[in-house]
Amino acid sequence: MLLILTGCAVPAPFVKVTPSTIENKDYWDMGQQFVFANNKNVWFDCAFNRIENGKLIFDVKVNNQSDTAILVDPARFLQMVYKDDTIKSGEHYAYDPEETLMLLRLDENAANAKAKNATAFGICSAIIAVGATVAVVSSKKDDETKAKVVNTIGVASDLVQTATALTVDASNIRAENNWTVRKSLDEQFLRKTTLPKGYFIDGEVHFPYVAEAKWYNIIFEAGKSKADFLFKQKLIYPPTTSH
Repeated sequence: MLLILTGCAVPAPFVKVTPSTIENKDYWDMGQQFVFANNKNVWFDCAFNRIENGKLIFDVKVNNQSDTAILVDPARFLQMVYKDDTIKSGEHYAYDPEETLMLLRLDENAANAKAKNATAFGICSAIIAVGATVAVVSSKKDDETKAKVVNTIGVASDLVQTATALTVDASNIRAENNWTVRKSLDEQFLRKTTLPKGYFIDGEVHFPYVAEAKWYNIIFEAGKSKADFLFKQKLIYPPTTSH
């Protein structure tokens, strides 16, 4: 009897996040739909960018046209999540870019230290192996026994050196990856800034992605100015094909 097992992979839905234009005006820029608002002569512009690694990412611009400098701190931006039109299911502050970059830098430093320690251990192990080999050869053991012991030392030393090389390579790759991610985020993030009057700052703001959300209410704060924007989330499933 022949059993044939068949199955179909279900395509992942596309997540569409669009701003509500009932409360705020909008404009388009390079395919992105921005909404904007002015509060006490501070302008806020916001557009959905993408979902990546469990994060909901927005492009945000803060333009200070007030008479004083203002503090722009993304860690104070708030996300309120609604699973339907009325029930709030949670709220979260934006990921703190300064903390994120600091953690990446710490992990990068730890990886570099691990690579250096592994290298030092490998050198010490090689020196010990050479010393042990010399001691065996200089001993009064018969030649056959000496050869077996020297071979055992050599095999053990090779294993240690291989493990050391793998550790060094893995640690160096980890450090390099962290450096690359950190430099990329450093340029992309909207960073904590005291913004002088007449200046603007823009960049990415990261919030948690909530799969079951229907609405996100994003609240921005800079100095004494605030603005909130409503975004609707919808899952769009690809058309299914029959077999």
